[in-house]
Amino acid sequence: MAVVGRQSIVIEGLEAVVRLGYQRAAQLGAWRVEGDSFTARVVEVDGFRITQTPLTLEIVNRDGPPTTRPIVDVSVYQGQLSARLVRKGV
Repeated sequence: MAVVGRQSIVIEGLEAVVRLGYQRAAQLGAWRVEGDSFTARVVEVDGFRITQTPLTLEIVNRDGPPTTRPIVDVSVYQGQLSARLVRKGV
């Protein structure tokens, strides 16, 4: 399928964490980023913390520090988390 005028990068991984400060709001399994959309399988979630702000997505890197990105518009439904990634400092 060809899409004219729009390109989207897709990145996938095996696990990630959503944090509220240093506290874990959700432990995630397989995840996917497409453009600014983030989706993941929920392994464990704290029902209160996941509704608070600001939330940060943390992806462990094999070599070096974790990748972190702020996330907004977070929802959890039927074991699936979806959110929108935002640029740092925005």
